[in-house]
Amino acid sequence: MANLIARVKNLLLSPNTEWDVIDQEVIAPRKLLVGYVVPLAALPALATVFGLSVLGVKVAGETVRAPWMWMLASAALFFVMSVVGVLLFAVLLNALAGAFGAKRNYPQALKVSAYSITAAMVAGIATAVPALGIIALIGAAYSLYLLFIGAPKLMKPAPESATNYSIIATAAALGLGLVVGLAAMTTIGPSAHVLFPQLSSLPGMTPQGPAAPVAPVALADGEAAPPAPPPTSPSGLVTTDALRGVVPDRLLGFRRVSIGVELSGGTGARSVQVDAEYRKGRRRIEVWITHSPTIAAVIGFGGLATSEYDRETADGYSRRRREGDDIVVEEWNKASRSGSYARLIDDMFYVKAAGGDVSPEQLSEAVAYFDAQKLAQLERAP
Repeated sequence: MANLIARVKNLLLSPNTEWDVIDQEVIAPRKLLVGYVVPLAALPALATVFGLSVLGVKVAGETVRAPWMWMLASAALFFVMSVVGVLLFAVLLNALAGAFGAKRNYPQALKVSAYSITAAMVAGIATAVPALGIIALIGAAYSLYLLFIGAPKLMKPAPESATNYSIIATAAALGLGLVVGLAAMTTIGPSAHVLFPQLSSLPGMTPQGPAAPVAPVALADGEAAPPAPPPTSPSGLVTTDALRGVVPDRLLGFRRVSIGVELSGGTGARSVQVDAEYRKGRRRIEVWITHSPTIAAVIGFGGLATSEYDRETADGYSRRRREGDDIVVEEWNKASRSGSYARLIDDMFYVKAAGGDVSPEQLSEAVAYFDAQKLAQLERAP
């Protein structure tokens, strides 16, 4: 392990010098694969499993995690494709050598193929956190650089052909990577709906900044009169801009500081989400209102089979219970005075309020503000 870490470090920090060292080494192909390629290829595969099945992704304020079985199958496929890709690329490098005045030498070609993936595999750890995906792209680019300088050092083409050999090798790596990637996508394709059943209806979480002023709406403390019915398009559907009127400028005395509207999915699986953030000094309340025929499946509960629980600790509580036909989920931390209150209505509306330095009652009132009349506006979205 120490040797592997040292090799990775040297290739990343001083690739020119390290390629010269690698050139003089004699290592059996099997030992190179088992001792270097396999551990490196496992890094992004395991990171993906951790990111999607352990950390999960945020949907309408809830953390959604991919099923372990299907996530592991996907990771295993990536792992196998990565190792096979290294072997195939070594064959390709060796075949190209003769055209550039170099002698064919498969062990050397395999070393080029195996060690050039270093940066891409190490950076692949960042896939555990989707927001850091750019790091994986940077790693892939650096791996191409490692290949560009390593291929001529180990394969030894004619001096006048060295640059051309590097260019062709790099282009071949890109082409092979595309083929292997498409093969992996084709293989996993039939199971994609099982691995991520919520993809067709995931509501977005991207805030779109402050909205244009909208008509005042009724507040809990009666600060303003109810607004007129939202404008509709010629087809009778509420316009996207009008959906912003679902959330008021002020809520429970808190001022709205951001708002977002997201429409996704097609006919029969249309999802609408309106989200907003409210502030009052250091106190805040965030609200998500989602309408989707598959929202219950996305957040992991709904229908008659939904489990109920009530857990209390010295620091707070976590509850899920039925109230009539609705399902209510509450979490509260006494020390930080923060938590959330959510209600699933008719298995197709999900309203959640989360906040800090507020009270559970305020979060409950924030959700209650969005009654049947206001939620109906989401059903008429385009």
